[in-house]
Amino acid sequence: ASGRYDGHYYFAPGERWAFFPAFSVGWRLSEENFIKNISFINNLKIRASWGKSGNLAGTAYQYLSGYELYGNSYAFGAGNMVQGAYNPLEANPNITWEMATKTNIGFEATLWNHLLTIEADYFFEKRTGMLIPPAVTVPIEYGLDLADENEGIMDSYGVEFTVGSRYQFENGLQFGFNGNFSFAKNKMRQVFETDATYNNPNRRITDRPYNTPFGYESLGLFQESDDINGDGLINSADGYNVIQYGDLHPGDIKYADLSGPDGVPDGKIDADDETVIGNTAYPYISYGFTPTVAWKGFDMSLFFQGSALVSLRTNSFQTVPFNNNDANTDYEYFNDHWTPKTQDATYPRANSAPYANNTRETDFWMRDAGFIRLKTATLGYTLPTNVMEFLKIQSVRLYVTGQNILTFSKIKYMDPETAHGEEDDDEYNNADIQSYPNQYSVIFGLDVTF
Repeated sequence: ASGRYDGHYYFAPGERWAFFPAFSVGWRLSEENFIKNISFINNLKIRASWGKSGNLAGTAYQYLSGYELYGNSYAFGAGNMVQGAYNPLEANPNITWEMATKTNIGFEATLWNHLLTIEADYFFEKRTGMLIPPAVTVPIEYGLDLADENEGIMDSYGVEFTVGSRYQFENGLQFGFNGNFSFAKNKMRQVFETDATYNNPNRRITDRPYNTPFGYESLGLFQESDDINGDGLINSADGYNVIQYGDLHPGDIKYADLSGPDGVPDGKIDADDETVIGNTAYPYISYGFTPTVAWKGFDMSLFFQGSALVSLRTNSFQTVPFNNNDANTDYEYFNDHWTPKTQDATYPRANSAPYANNTRETDFWMRDAGFIRLKTATLGYTLPTNVMEFLKIQSVRLYVTGQNILTFSKIKYMDPETAHGEEDDDEYNNADIQSYPNQYSVIFGLDVTF
């Protein structure tokens, strides 16, 4: 058992301090009489822990009113523009620690004379006091935004599993394997949201994972066959009576009219039609495994890494590929965008400027970012002992290592791993232009011990 009593200047004097206890217990079953005589069990232990920890929510001094400088935007006298300042956010003297209460239950086992080792854990965490913005808005005349409040509640849960094995044959051949697997998911149990989202099951934030992406369900691209009267526009004259964004043309994205203010389709694409369009940017499943082999001085190891149940937005300059501000054109889009001659293309028609209909948040731009990658591969050779004795050297090992050698993913034109976990709106939405891909490399090495 342990406990901490922590305080921090982030918070107002009356809210700075909090107590964080922790407890753990373990039972080594393999030492008990009813287990210790079972020959294939070398070690068996169950364990559990419980504790609280604190997170510094928000930024420092949110309990005080602050001011920010704002350009030469205030006029005093004729033609005199001077530096000004404004209060952007309401102060909240009640902001305090974000609390996480964590429970972990697991076991570890070593079996068959250390041939197999296993560890498994189940964890549950309830995070309370998360800083979230209030759902209500104030008139613009109020002059500043309302302060965040410690009202968010989120449950996180999952399992972790590791396994290892090593075996040596009589001829000296050695095999080894280590692997790990984890599944982790969370749900927002309490969050400020308006009736418009809470009462719409497609848009509800409560009881969904943190930063669940919402947007429109796409129905593919409009084709020339949808332009029945041949005027280049798709509208009611062609029998299409759903209002989307701007003038619609062949090659634009078509959206599903899922709902309206009354819960039934209303012939208009707007916020009422939003729904869940993918998984979060944090993978629910992560895994890795490392097989090894060694024989007569040679050794080889492979490290595979992967993830699943993770989504990636690819809309940024892919939605406006010829925008001069983006400086270049995404080759994937350029090579596979809609034209009258390529109506089976993957991407919408190209535009020289952002086009409202094709730049919406939609599953059209979401991609399954799951992958499995050969992260590293190493092949080495250690010179025999008799050679070392002749050279008066303790050991010499030559090796070659490759990094990021192979990747298997549904995303072929960019690195699926680069944007994992980027939940910030700007980075998450622009992951395809702001994330530098992992580099492929080969390293040759020589280890000499004298």
